[in-house]
Amino acid sequence: MNLTELGAALGPFFDVPGSPSHNQLRDAFTRHGLGHLDLAPDGRTSDGTHLGKMKRVRHVFASPAAHTMTAGLPLARELVGLCRAHGGFNPDSESYAGSGRVTQLVQAFVPLGLTLDPDGSVRQTVIDNLSGTELTAELRSYVDRINSNPDDAPLQVGTGKELDEAAARHVLKELLGDYSVSDNFPVTLTSAFTAIGMATPTELPKLDPDPHRAVHQCLFLLATAVNRLRNDAGTGHGKPDPPRKTAALSPAEARLVARATALVAGALLDKLDGG
Repeated sequence: MNLTELGAALGPFFDVPGSPSHNQLRDAFTRHGLGHLDLAPDGRTSDGTHLGKMKRVRHVFASPAAHTMTAGLPLARELVGLCRAHGGFNPDSESYAGSGRVTQLVQAFVPLGLTLDPDGSVRQTVIDNLSGTELTAELRSYVDRINSNPDDAPLQVGTGKELDEAAARHVLKELLGDYSVSDNFPVTLTSAFTAIGMATPTELPKLDPDPHRAVHQCLFLLATAVNRLRNDAGTGHGKPDPPRKTAALSPAEARLVARATALVAGALLDKLDGG
């Protein structure tokens, strides 16, 4: 999770008359454990140089230490609340930040799975209110968040549907026009795979009754299948002489292979580290 864009959009709200004070910024940074990133806790740096509130905000959010769901994001929500209380989102207030700044901040929250209303209210994006390309973008933002910071991964999307089920239902809605809400997850996933042209197993392997071990077994199957694909497509060790045994990888397949490889390698290393 990278909050640099969010900080860049939030900073200008502190550059208008009547915005929250330097001390309020300092206290907010401290409450969220990010006070050590503040270059000018009282508006001045250690050598006495004045530093504006906008630059203070942007500097804190540019730091990787702030790029977490437990520190940076709650801080951003508190700062939005402070700006709202000071009139930053009220067009009738002398402290109104302006429609351009509000729009930019709204857009910065979108990849984070949050919706900022024009009045400054921040809420979790509810995917049932989205459709088409908007829903595709929202689901992809969750995938990107999981890939960039799996420890913060929100596996539940908006209304409680898990990400993979939400994506499968979205595929069915886009390609077939609808889906059955009564279908369980395996049926929904099979329908989505079929609709989009991805293969499903004709016979499911016999997996361990323990779901933890079953996931390990599936990781093993994934790793061996990916290794075979890499070799047969001519992208791995032991690659065949032309012609290839199978079609060359498409860009999407290449990304899939890379992510699958990283998934399995990460699982092995996590286990090695005692995870």
